[in-house]
This record gives sequence, structure tokens and C-alpha cells, in this order.
Amino acid sequence: MKTKTSSKKSALDNNACLLFLKNRGGRAKLSELTFSQTLIQDLITKNIAKVTNTGNGYYLELENKS
Repeated sequence: MKTKTSSKKSALDNNACLLFLKNRGGRAKLSELTFSQTLIQDLITKNIAKVTNTGNGYYLELENKS
């Protein structure tokens, strides 16, 4: 069960990951990320980010919102 403290921490972690991606041009190599798998999966599930295979590795990229 999530508590208010864990919800705030989760929101802060999401914001930290999004800021990290924005500072790297909207994408980062998946193997270089230190964020939890749960956090990354949460961003993918909410259609905020996606994983792409470039042939040189897998990247986490921000979704384009138009």
C-alpha cells in the first residue's frame, strides 16, 4: 500500500528522470540509466516515454506530445 511519503518520493523520482532525459536531448541509453526498472516502466505505461532499438543499443526516449 502506498503511503503519502512513498507517493511523494515516486513523484520526485519521476520528475528527476524526466529532467534527466530532457537535459540529454530527450533520450538516454537504457543501460546507462540508474533509475529503477519500476520507475522506467511507469513512464512507459503512462505514455510519457518509450524504448527504441537503434541498432547500437536500446534508448529511453520521451514521447512527442503534439
